[in-house]
Amino acid sequence: MQKLELYYLIILTITLSVSGAFSPGPLTFSAIIEGSKGSWFSGFKEAFGHLLFELPFVVLLAFLLEQIKFLLQDTFVKYVLSFILISFIIYFSLIVIKDGYARIKDNGFVSNQSFSNSSKIVNKPIITGFLLTASNPLFLSWWATVGLILILSATSLGFLFGISVMYASHVWMDFLWLGIMGILGKTGRKLLSNKHFGIFLIFMAFIMLYFGLMASIQLIYFK
Repeated sequence: MQKLELYYLIILTITLSVSGAFSPGPLTFSAIIEGSKGSWFSGFKEAFGHLLFELPFVVLLAFLLEQIKFLLQDTFVKYVLSFILISFIIYFSLIVIKDGYARIKDNGFVSNQSFSNSSKIVNKPIITGFLLTASNPLFLSWWATVGLILILSATSLGFLFGISVMYASHVWMDFLWLGIMGILGKTGRKLLSNKHFGIFLIFMAFIMLYFGLMASIQLIYFK
């Protein structure tokens, strides 16, 4: 009977996780940007940064199910989380737009080393993955709603064993998705001239801004 419950948990986790792991959002587009400016492994590094916040959060959520869900109902908490997310997204996007504009304005003669010291965070995918996850209201609300189903199913098999199986069944999709996004970014960088790469950067920055804004607005109306 427990073996059937185990298979059910794995299938349920994979099925429901698609709605979170493969959805477009700030983390997805930042992985593309990080990949285009870093190595082929930038997307996987960003996924690792995502894991560094997500795993402790999931464990904490399993301990404090009702309290955290109640916290996300608080209007003040919603606005604070929304402000943190949109502030980081704007900061990240402005750095990328500034570099993209410089490449276009200077006819592409801008090296990859031309970033100012204040933009070093763009070249640190683990930090970016951690911060974008920690400040993403949709991520927090997803685990407080859809994710609760997974956590409840997991704990029925035993806390440590169930959470371990559930999270392993979930997190590989984050690494797959963000890894692919990073590789796509790197591939696009190889195919584009420096000037066209500048246009690409600006385009991706505005898309990330849009999804960051949508995530903030959705949290405010989260119930």
